[in-house]
Amino acid sequence: MITKMPGPAPTPPEAQATTLTTRRAVVGASFGFFVDMFDVYLPVVALTPAMNYFLPPSVSTGSRAVITSLIFVATLLGRPLGSMIFGRLADKVGRRRVTLWSITGCGVCTLAIALLPGYSAVGLLGVVLMVVLRLVDGVFLGGEYTGATPLAMEAAPAGRRGWYGGLVGMGFPLSYCAIALVTFVMLRIAPSGGPESAYSVWGWRVPFLVGALLCLVFCLYYSRTVEESETWKAAPKSRTPIRDVLIGSSRRQFIQVFVIMSGIWFASNLASGLLPSALQYQAHVSATQVTAALVIVQAIHSVLFPYIGLLSEKIGRRKFLAWSGVGIGVVCAAAFATISLGWWSGFGAVLLLTLVIRLSGGSTFAVTPSYLCERFPPAVRGSGFGLGYSMPLILTSFYAYYQGWLEHLMPSGFTAAALLVLGGALVLVGSLLGPETKDVDLAGQPVPEAARA
Repeated sequence: MITKMPGPAPTPPEAQATTLTTRRAVVGASFGFFVDMFDVYLPVVALTPAMNYFLPPSVSTGSRAVITSLIFVATLLGRPLGSMIFGRLADKVGRRRVTLWSITGCGVCTLAIALLPGYSAVGLLGVVLMVVLRLVDGVFLGGEYTGATPLAMEAAPAGRRGWYGGLVGMGFPLSYCAIALVTFVMLRIAPSGGPESAYSVWGWRVPFLVGALLCLVFCLYYSRTVEESETWKAAPKSRTPIRDVLIGSSRRQFIQVFVIMSGIWFASNLASGLLPSALQYQAHVSATQVTAALVIVQAIHSVLFPYIGLLSEKIGRRKFLAWSGVGIGVVCAAAFATISLGWWSGFGAVLLLTLVIRLSGGSTFAVTPSYLCERFPPAVRGSGFGLGYSMPLILTSFYAYYQGWLEHLMPSGFTAAALLVLGGALVLVGSLLGPETKDVDLAGQPVPEAARA
């Protein structure tokens, strides 16, 4: 007689529902972060080859660089205001609703930018409108992660938040990869050149149209599949979440997160915002080669993000961030310094250098979704996450101007490395000021004794 061995017990319906809810929330947050960062870095990659469409030939190289950085900075400056507005709403009316509002606004602004006229039609008004729209866009972008990321982390099970946080953070390198890929294709179809070249007239508009379309697709997906956070529903609501974060019961957490994120944003703005132009003008490779290198490196980095998040689950968020600070201040800074020394030439060498800079300077975004949510209680988590994540941008967005000041103290090529050393020190110090958080109960229960060590 043959006895049939029992198979695995079926997964209870409630567990299946929880898994599906978690998956949808995480996919939604990752998609939202992808759309967010796609929009943030559009000017850096897609608009740079077409700036002669918006500026007269008489503009000096220095003034051109300042205007280009201002377009990028405008978005970053809008994000703290957006976090303050939408973070409060996320804590009071719900994470899901705020996410949909913010991405809708982002899509409208991005579409408007794609339709802007150039210098030959309206003079410098085109640039002014670009800066204004980017500022408003930044306000809406500041609302996306105040809702979607806390919702995803509150749906993720304990012991797996590092992995899921890495999946959410993966939207960052994927978005940069996608921008570079779309721009690379457009540069092949519509070559860049003078203000009348195909890329300057219409090619740059395509990546912005893609960004607006992504916002529409996200809203359709999120509204149909993602449910409101059960943790938010059950948690007591704060009447003044912004006040509680800035000067109330969560002020110490905010200050500590502010220090860490200041360092992370210094690293990110330099390793992402400055890297393309540094490679093109100091390593003497073409715009097409730089874009191709970014596509390859960001694709590799994207695949690694969940595993980087999982590593923080094994060794702890605090230890991971501390070592990341060392990597930013030593490895990433040294890599930038070698660009100025002229040590790199050729596509293969630039590809390797780009990989080193991205791994050492941008991997912290695999851990920030889980870590920042773990630092704030549910009643103020949207506000705490949003303000802690974006308010440091008020200081770090002006990196180009800090570089100008540092040029009085050192050769201009080494100013980026100096700021990266500062950024790494801030991440290291900030992480050591805070507790270990990987075992925190996001429903609002006290931190276990082992996590306080």
